[in-house]
Amino acid sequence: MSVDARVGEWRSQLAAHPYEINAAEFVRFRVDANDDLVAGLVRAITAAGAELCAEFRHGLGATEAETLRLFSMRRTLQGRRQASLGLLSEAINSFALLPGLNEVPWESWFKGALFLVRYLGGDLVTMSQRFADVADPAAARRGDVAVESMDRVEELSQCQLVEVMTNYGTGFVEILVFRNTPTSGLFGAPTSLGVNQVEYHPTTNLAQLAASLADALDETHSVVTGPIGQDQLAATSFSLIVPGSYLPTAGCLGFIADGEEREGSFSVFVAELLDDSDAEALAGAANDNVGQAAVFDSSRLILFCAQPSFDENSGVDDDVDFHDAEGLARDALLDPATASWKPR
Repeated sequence: MSVDARVGEWRSQLAAHPYEINAAEFVRFRVDANDDLVAGLVRAITAAGAELCAEFRHGLGATEAETLRLFSMRRTLQGRRQASLGLLSEAINSFALLPGLNEVPWESWFKGALFLVRYLGGDLVTMSQRFADVADPAAARRGDVAVESMDRVEELSQCQLVEVMTNYGTGFVEILVFRNTPTSGLFGAPTSLGVNQVEYHPTTNLAQLAASLADALDETHSVVTGPIGQDQLAATSFSLIVPGSYLPTAGCLGFIADGEEREGSFSVFVAELLDDSDAEALAGAANDNVGQAAVFDSSRLILFCAQPSFDENSGVDDDVDFHDAEGLARDALLDPATASWKPR
């Protein structure tokens, strides 16, 4: 088989097996048959040498690159779950096959994989060399920077990943980070507005609460829930009682519940409030807004918000009936498994 035909076959196999949306679920992490297929491709490509790796990478489309990126992230979590340096090596090799510098999550998942390699006793220098053997020169240099920075990384959370535990096992929550665009100062010098990282330090098992509620909603067969990830509570959800853009919380997770057939779709936010927050007042204010419903306990609040409607006469779908969802949320709040939590 010619080089072009071989590379073309690899690309075709990757294109034929994209991940479904729930493969991006890292809290309720599930086995996916695609993992083994993509792993086989990554092993074959990286074993073929730098020239074929470069040829393969050069012609990758956006969908195929996203499949590789998601595989790398999934392998990182699987490496943590199984304490496997082999799986982490596959994650790093897959990152190396991505076609653009901006497609590699350097500060989060890539560093997270390096952290776990070191945690399991692996050699970061050797792993970095393997990455350089596969990656293009620019990515290899960026990888070296990441490896050098690991001297200052003492916890996984410094890699913008927080480890959580649910009935699905170990999972990861990726921390939201907003980098402000540099601007010009008074004398034309660039001025950076810094980096804003959203806090996630709940004292209750917020991940289990979100997972339990999402599973309960799925079991109604009226909605299908999407991946759980870090989120924020918009101040507008609570009218004038919350200043600023977002309500400060100890932690907030969110997911989408897509309505089946004629059922409405809505967003779900599961948050642990700060000690000085009045959960009852916040829930009351949220319930006063059209297309919303909220339930709470002493420290946590669950907010349902109808998705925007495509009806010309309406901004949100105010026909969503949250009655059943509210009952499920109250049950989830009473579950002892969601109560205490200490980060590992």
